[in-house]
Amino acid sequence: MTDDKVEQSDPGFRIVDKRKAPADERAGEGAAEEEARSGGSSAADGGAAPSDAGGTEAEAEAEAGGASGEEQVPLEPVDVYGVVQYCISLLSGHAWQTMGLVMNPITRQVERDLKQARIAIDCIEALYRQIEPGMAETDARQSRQVLNDLRMNFVRQGSQGS
Repeated sequence: MTDDKVEQSDPGFRIVDKRKAPADERAGEGAAEEEARSGGSSAADGGAAPSDAGGTEAEAEAEAGGASGEEQVPLEPVDVYGVVQYCISLLSGHAWQTMGLVMNPITRQVERDLKQARIAIDCIEALYRQIEPGMAETDARQSRQVLNDLRMNFVRQGSQGS
């Protein structure tokens, strides 16, 4: 009796963990999802079109891996220079926030903590020194400029607080 109620409340969709599916199985489901988005049904999706499942077209597109008409660009591997530059960018944003020059997006307040700003700037300098020899000249110049701007603003904020 309870099984009947479960079946009746089933919205007509199925959850598939594609992380564990073999590559050829994942490729076959992409065609089935495309057919389901276009209004047809297939055995892979249980014979139900997205409109039958109670979901919206946007949800069906998100499940399929993107909006229709968009070509997915394969991600390229990131080298250590890219990762370190990303870290520098994060630390730079944090330094601007802790100097009280940029609003904290989480608290929506301008907060000032020069001790944290100093640590962030010192970390940026240490990271920059590690990757500078392998950087292109334009990237190195831009990183030096960011570091110099942070240092100058730190000195200004320190002199204003005294």
